[in-house]
Amino acid sequence: MEGTIGEIRLFAANFAPKDWSYCNGTLIAIRANTALFSILGTTYGGDGQVTFGLPNLSGRSAIGAGQGPGLSYYALGETTGTNTKTLTISNIPPHTHTAGGNIVIPAFSDEGDSGSPANNILASKASMYTSQESDSTTKAIPLNIQVGATGGSIPINITQPSLGMNYIICMYGVFPSRS
Repeated sequence: MEGTIGEIRLFAANFAPKDWSYCNGTLIAIRANTALFSILGTTYGGDGQVTFGLPNLSGRSAIGAGQGPGLSYYALGETTGTNTKTLTISNIPPHTHTAGGNIVIPAFSDEGDSGSPANNILASKASMYTSQESDSTTKAIPLNIQVGATGGSIPINITQPSLGMNYIICMYGVFPSRS
């Protein structure tokens, strides 16, 4: 299968053809493939003295290097992204939860005779349940229920729908000319 040195293709077989190799991050000796090293350099790994790395597209999608209108910049060889994400309060939209419940408080209709609620039962007081806004001493105050954080902090899968195939790179072939 003829190709241009450094060319990457998707290949639907379970082997790499002659003169091609899997894009799996393998380190290659520079002296074994100086032509490919002159194209890739150490963009994908290696020390640049003895070894250089092939791109690692195992379990990854390729994206174009550079920046398109309204898009983030991606440098050649940069890896980014993740298969899962744990949602936290800081990265979910603001929202509220409605809480409900019943509170049963025993009470007597008799006039209260103690100023301390400790170990006692509520008693009534004249005009205890008034709707007058200005009378804060006798107005019943609504009960606020706080809903705490919930969940198990288990990461959710954000992998896009995928099909497993192999990326291969041309190791030996036509040397690309710069134009």
